Amino acid sequence: MNDDPGPETSAEVDAALQWLLPGHKAAPAEALRRIQGVCGGYPDLFCAMFCVLATHQELPRDILAAAIKQFRPDLEAYSREDVVSLLNGIWNGGKSGFDAVLRTRANSPKRGAGAFSWVKE
Repeated sequence: MNDDPGPETSAEVDAALQWLLPGHKAAPAEALRRIQGVCGGYPDLFCAMFCVLATHQELPRDILAAAIKQFRPDLEAYSREDVVSLLNGIWNGGKSGFDAVLRTRANSPKRGAGAFSWVKE
């Protein structure tokens, strides 16, 4: 059982969710803490990056990329520029944009041969 009752009044709820409002300027330590929580809360890379991008729109994408790379071990093989490209793909094309950018990266996971088992890559 959680002993923290959480926000009780409407004003407390508004203050607790203030960071979600457009244009909110968060302190770097506060933003990093939230990004770490989002990255840890979503095992799927796309979902984690989408949520970080949606909740931290005021931060430049290269800063977001560095923060996400810090908390996602599955991005270790990618450069910061690759992660910025993934964020841009999410912003412009959603899941299909993300997948398209991911396929073009040298370190992207390779798919199985599938129906064309005779084709060698």
